[in-house]
Amino acid sequence: MYKKLVLITLSNVFVLGSDLSILHQEKQEIQNYKLQEIESSYQNEKYNWINPLTLSISANRNKSANSSAIDEKQNASIGMSQDIFRFGGIDYAISYANANKEVKILNLEIENATYFQQIYTAILTIKKLKLQLEQSQYRLKNNELDIFLKKEQYKKGIADITLLNNAIMSKNTELKNIITIEQSITIQEKELAKLTPLQYDKITIPTFVFLEKENFLKSNYQINQASLETKATEAQLKITNSNYLPHLTFNGEVGYQEYTHYYDGDYYNMGLKLSLPLDFNKKTTIEQSKIATLKQKVALEDKKIEQLVNYEEIASNIKNYKEYQEITKRNIELYKEILDMTQKGFEAGYKTGYDLQIIQNTQHIDTIEVNIYEMNIELELIKLHYLAMEG
Repeated sequence: MYKKLVLITLSNVFVLGSDLSILHQEKQEIQNYKLQEIESSYQNEKYNWINPLTLSISANRNKSANSSAIDEKQNASIGMSQDIFRFGGIDYAISYANANKEVKILNLEIENATYFQQIYTAILTIKKLKLQLEQSQYRLKNNELDIFLKKEQYKKGIADITLLNNAIMSKNTELKNIITIEQSITIQEKELAKLTPLQYDKITIPTFVFLEKENFLKSNYQINQASLETKATEAQLKITNSNYLPHLTFNGEVGYQEYTHYYDGDYYNMGLKLSLPLDFNKKTTIEQSKIATLKQKVALEDKKIEQLVNYEEIASNIKNYKEYQEITKRNIELYKEILDMTQKGFEAGYKTGYDLQIIQNTQHIDTIEVNIYEMNIELELIKLHYLAMEG
């Protein structure tokens, strides 16, 4: 399974961020250390069923009460007590170590992918905000034209002060909106600077395409994570069960012993021991492990429901943005007709240049709006792809 996971990782370098080079050097080192920790922990878990060898050295000096003789005894030995059969417990321990490693590696991949999702989201958000800023500049131009026209109408007595006041208030609202957008751009740039030393315009965003539901659910990060965690809890349950089954243990010791006046030389002893643990808490311990396994299986199914809802929500958002685009594009075509009529009216002398400027600015606003919807679609696609493990 680990080899399969490595293949998954390598096949997703482009999107998941296995190549961490665009991150700050410190973040790259942290993630690399985490990978080393996983490998070290795996080796420890995989072989923790192997007991250590015991090295023993001793020296004793004895004098009895009824004799003046002094006996000295020295001993050096190395021994071990090792389970060699646990009714599957050893295999289950290794299986758990493998499953736990898979969970940890996937969690690390999710962390790496999250960094890249944050980077790409910040870049697109900055670009979207700059488009909104450009939109606001055109709206501000229309506000200024509207104020001028309302002021002239008010001077001539054909418009009341309310209309002029509303035009002024609209301009003030747009000015505040510009300040808000500029502040939002600054915030996004600072968030990006926390992750990468590169400027947003120096980073190329991959092209993301829509995933079909079947592929999304099959490769979904959260579902695969829950699945691996289920596998780990199942292995843990098997280990718990095997702890209460007979154990066959090998005991052995070899050494050298010297006993004054009696003997000296090498010795050894070895044997097998069959034991059966009798634990008052056996039933409750196994029951707890079973409950944990059942809970994780239910959590897996719950995660599938959750991610399906996420998929449908993202798909719905993309569908809506595309429909908004079509509506705005029809408006642009309509404004082209109005602009053509206004241009002819201006040339004929019965339309003012102000009318022409207002229509042109409004057309620019809608053209930018189409691009903003496209940015929104790309943001949704980023969310979709970083919930999955596909590029």
